[in-house]
Amino acid sequence: MHILTKIFVVLVSLLAIFMVPLVVVSTLNQEHWRAEALDHQTQLRTARNDLSQHRQQAQGQVAVLNEELAIYSQREQAQISQMESLAMAMTQTEAQLLESRSQLASKEAMQLAMAQSLSTSSGLSKLLLSDLEGLRSRTVLAESQRVEIDERLAEAEAQLQVAADVRKVLQEENESLRQVQQRSSEELAQFEANFGSIDGSDRALDEGIAPDRNLTSTVLDVSRGENTLVEIDAGSRDGVQEGWILTIGDGGTFIGRLRIIQVDLNRSTGLLTHEDPARGLAQAGHRAYALEGES
Repeated sequence: MHILTKIFVVLVSLLAIFMVPLVVVSTLNQEHWRAEALDHQTQLRTARNDLSQHRQQAQGQVAVLNEELAIYSQREQAQISQMESLAMAMTQTEAQLLESRSQLASKEAMQLAMAQSLSTSSGLSKLLLSDLEGLRSRTVLAESQRVEIDERLAEAEAQLQVAADVRKVLQEENESLRQVQQRSSEELAQFEANFGSIDGSDRALDEGIAPDRNLTSTVLDVSRGENTLVEIDAGSRDGVQEGWILTIGDGGTFIGRLRIIQVDLNRSTGLLTHEDPARGLAQAGHRAYALEGES
C-alpha cells in the first residue's frame, strides 16, 4: 500500500474517532432541548387551565353580585315609592290638619287620630331611612368586591400573557435549532463538494502546491483525450498559480481534483484527476474551489 494512502487512512480513522463524541453531544443536546420544550408546553397548558378556572370563578361571582345588586335596586325603588307615597300622605295629612284647625272645636278627636298617624309615619320614615342606609352600605361592599374581582381577572390575564411570551420564546428556540440544522446540512454539502465524500475512500493527495487563498471559479471548457484538461475563468489577476490543487464539484457532488498547469491573465488550465463516471463527469458550468492551505 502506498505510504500516502496509509497516511490518509490513518487521518480518516482519527477523523471518525473525533466525530463520534460530537455526534453523541449533539444527540444529547437535542434530547435536552426537546425535554425543555415539552416541559414548557406542559406549563403553558397548566397556566391556561388555571386561567380558565379563575375566569369562570370570577364570572360566577360577578353574576351573583349583579343579581344581588338588581335585587337591592328593586328594593330601593320599592322603598322610594313607599317614601313618595308617604310624602303624598303627609301632604294630604297636612291639608287635612289645616282644615281641621278651622274646625278645631268640633274635630278634636280627628286631630288626635291624625297626630297618631303622623307619629306612625315618622317612625316608618326613620325605619325606611335606616334600611336605605343599610342598602347603601351593602352596595358599597358589592362595588368593592367587584373591583377586587376585576383585579384578579387582570392578574389572570397577565399570567396568560406571560404564558404566551414563553410559548413565543420556545417557538423562536425551535426555529433557531432548525436553522442550525439547516446550516449544518449546507456545510456538510459544501464539504463534500470541496473534498468529496466524507468517508474519503476514493480521495488521494495530488502533487502540487496548496493555494494561498480561498477562491471559487467556474469551469469554462473540458477537453478529453489521453488526459482530461479543464479550463476555468480565473487567472493570474485572481492570484491563481501553476501547481495549485483545486476541487471540481457539482452542487454537493465531488467530481474530481484539478492541478493547474497553465495560467493566463483571466483564465487557467489544469489537469483533472479522480474523475468517476458514477459521480458524473466534469463539464462546463461546474464549480472549481481553491481552499487556502489545502492541496
